[in-house]
Amino acid sequence: MQQDDSAIAINRYCPRSGKPVAGDSLARYRGRTVGFCNPHCRDDFAAHIAERPTDTRYFDALIREHDLRADPA
Repeated sequence: MQQDDSAIAINRYCPRSGKPVAGDSLARYRGRTVGFCNPHCRDDFAAHIAERPTDTRYFDALIREHDLRADPA
């Protein structure tokens, strides 16, 4: 069975706790799937993205790193 790429988080660890990402705690950010350690963190982020600069900086850095690896020019 083929895995849906949209269900694969760009991060392995929660930006808040440092714990591993849980499969039931995924959200979308800037067109990417991001993960948290639990549904509470996910729901809080999704409801207050603009008010969570620490989370968004973490995800923005991962997105930049991924884009640089994908286009090394």
